[in-house]
Amino acid sequence: MEEHPAQKQNNTGNAPILKIGVFFVVMLGAVAAGMLIKFVFSPGVKLIFPVIFPALVEAAFILFALAAYLISSRPQLVESQKNLYAVGVAVVIAYLVNIYLAFIGIFAVPSALAAFLIVPIGKRRDAFIGNLFCNFLVLVTLVTEYVFSSAADLPFTVLDIAASFSLGVSLGSFAAYTLSNKTGRFWYVVKGILIGIASAVIMLFLHACQGVYQILLIADAADRPTLAAILDEYVLRYLLHAALYCTAPVVLGLLLQPLFERVFNLVTESRLVELADHNAPLIKRLRLETPGTFNHSLAVASFAEMCASAIGENPYLARAAAYYHDVGKLENPQYYRENQTDDNLHDELLPELSADIIRAHTTDGLKLCEKYRIPAEVAEITVQHHGTLLIPVFYEKAKKMTDSPVDAYVYSHHGITPTSKIAAIIMLCDASEAALRTLESMNIENVNNVLSFLFEHRIVAGQFKNCDISLKELDTIKNTLISACGGMYHKRVKYPGE
Repeated sequence: MEEHPAQKQNNTGNAPILKIGVFFVVMLGAVAAGMLIKFVFSPGVKLIFPVIFPALVEAAFILFALAAYLISSRPQLVESQKNLYAVGVAVVIAYLVNIYLAFIGIFAVPSALAAFLIVPIGKRRDAFIGNLFCNFLVLVTLVTEYVFSSAADLPFTVLDIAASFSLGVSLGSFAAYTLSNKTGRFWYVVKGILIGIASAVIMLFLHACQGVYQILLIADAADRPTLAAILDEYVLRYLLHAALYCTAPVVLGLLLQPLFERVFNLVTESRLVELADHNAPLIKRLRLETPGTFNHSLAVASFAEMCASAIGENPYLARAAAYYHDVGKLENPQYYRENQTDDNLHDELLPELSADIIRAHTTDGLKLCEKYRIPAEVAEITVQHHGTLLIPVFYEKAKKMTDSPVDAYVYSHHGITPTSKIAAIIMLCDASEAALRTLESMNIENVNNVLSFLFEHRIVAGQFKNCDISLKELDTIKNTLISACGGMYHKRVKYPGE
């Protein structure tokens, strides 16, 4: 069987080593540019190139360690280049913000910003690692600037840099594993500010301890500063810094998240909710131009969301994928039964031509999704939800029209078998919803028989060989669909007079 063009595109491409090598060079170039501009405008640094060379070498080692981690522990991120570069850009933005705002005060810069930027668009370990390496880059840059500058030119010391580094790593680690539990933007703000307040309190406490130490250090009572002076110098002076430290990461994270989603076409829960909006451009077309297909997609989405939740997959992704799985029918809506009235246009066509039209809706759907910049995680399911299954109606029609053997390939879908559990769910829910509409009697026994046949047929046909879904999960999906049918296709009480 021929390989689908989209599958060929997925199977080709640069090797992971080459991808991570390009990523390393791009990151080093961005860091070097930011570092050079920083040192050029630093008031204390006079000889730029003797200063930047050792800093660049250290930054190269840090980025090489990051690349080594990614290639060994996060090959999925390396493979998905848009996610890889989204994380990289977040690290660079956080790095630039930290080194350029250090002149305000070392404790005013949002040292945990990288974690707050990555949490909404990536996994928690990506946020943790990105924040860690970002703080290492900031540490190298600021220490280098301090070493090659006179102390009077900079508002911070090496101890301040070390304290900020420790605070950024610890706060960023806590944020990465606290904010990534999919609680929505409101709780992202609430939790983020609470984390910032806790860190600001710790920071002010450390400054107060520094003032008390100054009191204890000076033996002469006449020269010893008063408590009010200590409060003014070490606490009140840093209140604005503490306020910035609390709110800056949260605000920047919220402002940049939609930008990251659009530029890199990322799949986040917020983006998936937007995609499933009935007024989203492609869904609006589906709703207005093909109301039958739209209603079918709504039913599939309801099934898919329940099935995804039942096996621990992302229900938002399942719903969005279900909404878009049949958008290819927009090209020839009148040739699909749910959009027809009494006349069936296929009655006048040869079965081979009918099969071509039906088969085309998968590739047409992928093209439409690419045109409307639908994320690949959703778009690719358009060519996977029928896999390589036979189109039985036209195959049987062709067999009746000739005594010669009929090539099943001509009457089969030429798509890709599901490569993810979500794609498998959409395949099963799509077929189940269509089949259940044909039942004259909707009872548990009939539903179970139909679904058992559909599931077994797809397993035998090898439709799930390219995804890691288990038989236990398939059984869970079937039982979920059986339960869902009672709620969707139940009979209503007939009221008197009807």
